[in-house]
Amino acid sequence: MTEQGGGRDIAARVVSRFVRSMGKTHAFELPGGITNAKSLLFIDSGDVVDLLFAAPVVNCFSARFPHIRTTLLVRSSESELVKGLMRVSAIVSYEPKQLKLHSADYLALARKLRKKGIDAVMLLDRRFSIERHLLAFATGAPVRIGFAHPLSYPFVNCEIRVADGGYEGKKLPRILQALGLGLEPGWDDVALVPREIQHARQLKHFWKPERDLLMVGLDPSTGKTKHHVIPEIVAYLANNLASRRRAKFVLFGNPWEEKLVRSLSQDLRGEILDLRPSNLTETVALLSQCDLFIAGNTNLFHFAAALGVPTIGLFTRYDRQGWVPEAAPRVRIMQGVRGEKLSLKEFFQNVEDVLEARTESAPRV
Repeated sequence: MTEQGGGRDIAARVVSRFVRSMGKTHAFELPGGITNAKSLLFIDSGDVVDLLFAAPVVNCFSARFPHIRTTLLVRSSESELVKGLMRVSAIVSYEPKQLKLHSADYLALARKLRKKGIDAVMLLDRRFSIERHLLAFATGAPVRIGFAHPLSYPFVNCEIRVADGGYEGKKLPRILQALGLGLEPGWDDVALVPREIQHARQLKHFWKPERDLLMVGLDPSTGKTKHHVIPEIVAYLANNLASRRRAKFVLFGNPWEEKLVRSLSQDLRGEILDLRPSNLTETVALLSQCDLFIAGNTNLFHFAAALGVPTIGLFTRYDRQGWVPEAAPRVRIMQGVRGEKLSLKEFFQNVEDVLEARTESAPRV
C-alpha cells in the first residue's frame, strides 16, 4: 500500500465512524427497493471506460422501468458522450475540482444532490472512493448500492459481490443479475449521438473516398494497467501493413500524452489524415468509422471492441486476461514478449481475420 493510499484509508475510516454515529438505517427489499423507486441516481467512477461498461445497466432501468427518473452524475468532459451511450432523464455534470472533499464546491454538490429527493443510488466504481461514496450517503437515499469493499459500509448499504474472472466489461452488468433483474437480448449494443456519427461519416468519405482504402486508427496511449505499448512497435506494424495494403492513418491519444502521439507520427511512413477530434464525443464517433484499429489496452480499445470496429489489441505482460473482450469476433489480441519482435505473420493473419469478420455481419453503429 502506498503512503497516499494509506492516508486515504485512514480518512475514510474516520469519516465512516462519524457517518455511523449520524443515525438510523432504512429497511428495504430487493428488487422492490429499486424497481419501486421514483428516482435513481448513478454516480460515475471517473473512468470513461466504465461509462461504456455501465451503459447496459443504466439503459435497462430506462427501458424496463420508465416510471423511475434516472440521473447520472458525470464529469463535464464526458457529459456529451453520455447522451448517446445512456438513456437517462437528467445529467448532473461536475468538474474534477468539485470532488475535493474539503472544498466548498463539494459541499454545494452534495446539497444539490440532496435536494433531488433520491430514492436509490448506484455507484458505478468497483473501487472505493471516499468522495463518491460520501456523496451517495449524503443524498439521504434509503437504498445505496455499490460493489463490496471493506470500507463501503455505511456509505453503501447494499453491497454487490462479483466473482473474479471474465471480462471487466461484463462485471458492471452483473449488478442487474445480483439485484434479481435479468439481461435482455441486445443488452450490450452501443449507441452514439447520431449527429456525431453522421459528421464522422462525412469526414471519412471526404478523406477516404476509395472503398478499397483502409482508414486505420492508431492509439499509443497508456492502457488500463498504467503501461503503454512503445510507439515504435505500433509504427512497425502500421508501416508493414501500409506496404501490403492501401491505408491512411488516423492518430488517437489522450490529450495529456501528446508526446506519445508525436513519437508515433514521426515513425510512420504512410499518410496521416489531418483529423484531430476536439472532444471525447467526436473521438469515439470517428473511431466508430475506422476500418481497422490498432492499440494497446486503452480506453479506446474497449470502445472499438464494443462498437464492432475490427481491432488488433497489443497487450503487454501487465495486461491480464480480464481485459480481453469476450465473444468479439472482430478483435484479436497480440501479447508482447519483452525483447522479442511481434510476428508479422501473426499480425497479418489477425488483420485478415478481423476484416473478414467485419464483412460477415453488419456494423453495430
